Amino acid sequence: MINAFDQKALYEAHLHACFAAVREGFPHLAVREIVDPPHEWFDAALARQVVMHLMVVELKWPKRRVVEVEDRSREAINRAIRTVNARLESLRFEAHYRTMARRARSLISFQTTTEEDAA
Repeated sequence: MINAFDQKALYEAHLHACFAAVREGFPHLAVREIVDPPHEWFDAALARQVVMHLMVVELKWPKRRVVEVEDRSREAINRAIRTVNARLESLRFEAHYRTMARRARSLISFQTTTEEDAA
């Protein structure tokens, strides 16, 4: 259940939804491998970049908040956004990305609806 007035809880719920959606989009990876990609696992690194892109571009979290909470450099977040933007030029990747973005939003919506139904 999300408390819409608790920014930390809201951020965590959005991040969790993004990780879950990207995990479904990269079914061969475990969530832990997306959270902390093993060295030279380029698919896991891309999955992590997709999560950061979803948070900033799709869910509109300020980059500085993502940098602070995720303990990443501003350059790492900017690189993630650039990398995913470049990949979105491929129609196949864009379709796949849109599926993950819709799934993340539906997970967030489900968490919000569940909270409202319980009240």
